This record gives sequence, C-alpha cells and structure tokens, in this order.
Amino acid sequence: MTKKKTEQKAEKNKQSQEKAEQKYLQFQLLEQQIRQIQQYLQTFDQQLVEIRSVINSLKELSKLKSGEEILAPIASGIFIKAKLEDNKEVKVNVGSNTVVTKSVEEAIKMLEEQEAEITQYRSDTLVKFDELVKQAEALQEE
Repeated sequence: MTKKKTEQKAEKNKQSQEKAEQKYLQFQLLEQQIRQIQQYLQTFDQQLVEIRSVINSLKELSKLKSGEEILAPIASGIFIKAKLEDNKEVKVNVGSNTVVTKSVEEAIKMLEEQEAEITQYRSDTLVKFDELVKQAEALQEE
C-alpha cells in the first residue's frame, strides 16, 4: 500500500472511532434522561396513590356519625383514639402555613382536580419517555 492509502485508512478509522464515541455519548445522555423520567413517573404514581387514598378516606369519614370513635393518625403507622365531632368539614393546608376550612365535598373536588392534573402530567411525561426510548433503540441499531 502506498503512504497515501495508509493515511486515508487511518483517517477513516479515526472518523469511525469519533462517530462511535459520539453515538456512545448520545446513548449515555438518553439513558440518563430515561432514568430521570422513570423517577418522575414513579413520583406521579406515588402521588396518585396518596390522593386516591385520601379521597377514599374522606368518603368513608363522611359516612360516620358525630360522636363515633375513630383512629386519628399521628404519624406513619401511629394512631390515637378520638371521637368524631364534625364529619362535614375538614381543615386543608393550602401552603405558606395557611389552613382553610372546606367541606368534605369541596376537599374531594380539590383532590380530584389535583389527581386530574397529575394524571395529565404523567401522560405527557410517558409520551416523552417513549420518545427517548425509541431514540435510544435507534442509536443501538446503528
């Protein structure tokens, strides 16, 4: 082989290696984004479970009668016996250390709106997740 052909071959190998390194970096970036979106989806799922649980608890609470004994949560898995005085209104923390009184129905409606928002965010995030997975798969096939 001539010196020129050897140089051309070396240049092609260098370009090929640079291209492979670039694809590898792109793939790593996509993997990182996919993992981050998976965490978002997991957080959305946890929030939805919590909201649905609170909605169910409020619905059950509204079925009780004043004076009935209930278990009121103090912390995760820790309860105290209490007597229900009012099952028509609840106190809702609306942020900035502000608590407002809402009817059970208003509280449920507020939670259902939050549930709908989170469900929409989750759906939008899932679309982005699918796009990233397809990009990663396309890079792998190259």
